[in-house]
Amino acid sequence: MSVQMFTRRATGLVREAGTWSTLIYNINFISIGLMMLFVLQLEPALYPGGSLQLSYVLALLLVLPTSLVFSFFASAMPRSGGDYVYVSRVLGPRLGMMSSWINTIWWFIYGGVPSAFFARYGLGPLCRNVGLMSGNQGLIDLGTWFVSPEGTIITGIVLIVALVAVFSLGLGLYFRIQNALFVLAVVALGVVAIVLMTGSPAQFQANLDGLFGAGTFDATIAAAQGGGFAEAPVDLYASLIPITWIYLELVFNQSSAYIGGEVRSASRVQLWSMPVAAVVAIGASMGITALFESQVGTTFLGAVSYDFGADLGLSSAPTYTELAAYMSGSTFVSIIAGVGFLFWSYSWLPGQILNASRNLLAYGLDGVLPARLASVNERYHTPVFALALVGLGSIVFLWIYVNNSFFNTLVGIPAFVASFAIVSIAAIVLPSRRPALFESSPVNWRWAGVPVISIVGAVSLAACILVEWVYFNDPYSGVNILSGLTLTPFFGEDGALTTNWRNFLWAAGTVVSGLVIYELARWYRRRQGVALERTFAEVPVE
Repeated sequence: MSVQMFTRRATGLVREAGTWSTLIYNINFISIGLMMLFVLQLEPALYPGGSLQLSYVLALLLVLPTSLVFSFFASAMPRSGGDYVYVSRVLGPRLGMMSSWINTIWWFIYGGVPSAFFARYGLGPLCRNVGLMSGNQGLIDLGTWFVSPEGTIITGIVLIVALVAVFSLGLGLYFRIQNALFVLAVVALGVVAIVLMTGSPAQFQANLDGLFGAGTFDATIAAAQGGGFAEAPVDLYASLIPITWIYLELVFNQSSAYIGGEVRSASRVQLWSMPVAAVVAIGASMGITALFESQVGTTFLGAVSYDFGADLGLSSAPTYTELAAYMSGSTFVSIIAGVGFLFWSYSWLPGQILNASRNLLAYGLDGVLPARLASVNERYHTPVFALALVGLGSIVFLWIYVNNSFFNTLVGIPAFVASFAIVSIAAIVLPSRRPALFESSPVNWRWAGVPVISIVGAVSLAACILVEWVYFNDPYSGVNILSGLTLTPFFGEDGALTTNWRNFLWAAGTVVSGLVIYELARWYRRRQGVALERTFAEVPVE
């Protein structure tokens, strides 16, 4: 049987993402609001000795090199599919598929997380807080329903279906909606900041006691301390470990790399929008977090989250928007802050659906997966079939996430970090493996004779190794398989594999699954007389 080269056709996508839309898209996938929520709720409660401000800075320092790697690649190869294109054309299709499939499969899995957050952290707290401030028991009950398994799943399904429908009608429509909601969310953050700057610790305590009963502020702290809540002097290690919750959001500042074929002036815009998104998000978060530390106090922040809001009679720990409403004593502020946070609560999800669909499209174009995945609607210029598939998968994993306690929010991030490490290696060797591509790119810079992209790639690789160590040492990551540099026990007292090791093996399986998929595709294509590996000799057309 003769073996033919597989020919990759153009995508059919159009460049609809302008400068501001691209920057906002990257900031959205970070989600300033969700990042602050995790920091304010979790670090004071669970990580004694952690400095919130230092954790932000450490996370930014570890993320920026990886952000630059993606921005350099997105400028040199502005193609949809992100690291699948970069790695497969530099290190070869096996590592390319391995690196990319990690992202794709986890974007399917994580599709269930922000769709659940929309009800759990967005609509639920909004309704209960407005109900509390206005004395409306019906709204309080509605908020309780939203955070119930039934309410979370129904709300999440509606959100996923709506997003897939919007994406199917074109990125132009989505970006108009995105940009308008982003403005609303930023205004709401501004309202929160103003409330905190014009308030005082005494005002917060008085308003809290007025809402929940005299002595609530002191009683909440005392109850948490009686239950085991403790504080400790600030420590570098204690500040480094909780960056897992910041890295979870911050590292996805490079989201626009995956829609690279749809970004206008990509070689210029992609170069700066990713690192700028990370810096802006951290700057805004540090400023508002500092206000909460001074006006509410880290002791109360930790105590009220330590018992998940039980001492206040709440079904979950109050969000920072609720705390700001307590400070203001205003139903209007409660509405503005809560409605604005709705956008942050789910803003991972659009990027997950879009990016996963573009990866599927790239696999279909290269012949690794069925060509149906690469079909693009001629009217709307969108991969409707791929979008629908991602939406369906997100609904499945929404149900799993809500109904199974074993799935920890952080479990999949070490797998993503493994992907980022592979991309970093590709950046290191790009100038030697693809010299013509490097020299003709907008990032063919050298420092002391050494390609800058290689230097940045080496720093990023080191950062990825350190981040993996942090996740494996974080007792709340779900993959806590290290204690310092020592492995934790594989088996518990019952003789069964521990939850952390089970989760680690599950995540590790997703890392190698892309290689398996590629080898199966190569075998199948060869039986058809197609040499799949030849497809990766050139940078794909767009």
